[in-house]
Amino acid sequence: MKPGEQSNPSRVGHLLALDGIRGIAILLVLLSHGVDFLGPVPRYIPGKAWPTLLTRILLPGWGGVDLFFALSGFLITGILLKSRGLKTYFSSFYARRVLRIFPIYYLFLGATVLFALFSTRVAAWLPDTTLERVSYFLYVQNWPVFWKSWAGMAGLWGAYWSLAVEEQFYLVWPTLIAFVKPRTMLFLCVAGFLLGFPERLFLVHHHGLAFGLMQWPFSRLDGLFLGAAIALYREAFGRVVPLRLAATAFGAGGCLYLWLVVFHAKELLGAGSHLWSVGPSAFALLSAGLIAMVEFKPPLLLRALSVRPLVLAGRYSYGMYVYHLLIYFTLRIVWFSRIAPTIGYHLVTSLGFIALTVLLVMAVAACSFHFIETPFLRWKRYFPSPAAPV
Repeated sequence: MKPGEQSNPSRVGHLLALDGIRGIAILLVLLSHGVDFLGPVPRYIPGKAWPTLLTRILLPGWGGVDLFFALSGFLITGILLKSRGLKTYFSSFYARRVLRIFPIYYLFLGATVLFALFSTRVAAWLPDTTLERVSYFLYVQNWPVFWKSWAGMAGLWGAYWSLAVEEQFYLVWPTLIAFVKPRTMLFLCVAGFLLGFPERLFLVHHHGLAFGLMQWPFSRLDGLFLGAAIALYREAFGRVVPLRLAATAFGAGGCLYLWLVVFHAKELLGAGSHLWSVGPSAFALLSAGLIAMVEFKPPLLLRALSVRPLVLAGRYSYGMYVYHLLIYFTLRIVWFSRIAPTIGYHLVTSLGFIALTVLLVMAVAACSFHFIETPFLRWKRYFPSPAAPV
């Protein structure tokens, strides 16, 4: 912006709101993992109702991943649509993705593999076989051939399946956006979302709750498809998604989730056929509805999403996602060996410990963002994009 020019307040507010949505997504994930790893464990304490209740409230926060997917689908598709026809369409897109995603991801993978050579504890947190470990470096860890058990996908790198889903999606998405008409792509996105539920239902029926179902890429594209559909609708029809449609999507997602809460509450404690088949659809509708409503820039919603803690969490969300399990695994040792035996399992202390862990994760991610990620991000100026500020 040149000296003396005024920034566009609505545009800035819009960007802050999107950071706020990222903040909500990462905090949902952290709270979900927090109650799973550090919270009221064991979950069932004789005579105490709060461990089960707290777990049912926080554990479904894994739906924050679907919010990430929807936001990513919306933003990346918008960038690609604005870049179509440019000579640097593919090179700029992939170069910018590499600069954003690869540095701390590969740094963390490499560092933990190195530490595992000298620490049996760290080695126990990593996948067992060389093939499984290599799959993470190639972003294919979420394909069935590479996972063997819960331990293989629930260790120190366990959360990275979602990064694999996104990277696999964006191997083909730019080509489709470049050569297929927006209206056709919009139809394909809606069809893809509608096919997600029966696909998961089929897998649950034939394979049960075998781990990997929810990491298989074709089971978790709901959010990416709906987020992309919002950007495609604007391109195809020259206007944002109607508010009525956005509110309907949000309401439908809320009703689906309420149905799970009322009729299948026990599944909220971990897994279940209804939660795993309906859950991603519900979270994707909620996520897409929220993003589409933000497009209208309602003042109250923008203010709520632009509060500084949410915006900061959104800004540092990628680092928080990459590092959080290391911090959770490490502090869990302290929690169970020293803190919990001394103070006991109480609601206030458990919530306090989860909150402290979230703040520590955010602090580590902030340092990473400013001292490791930002130098790489500056290289993006060599790969300009029409939507670079987003």
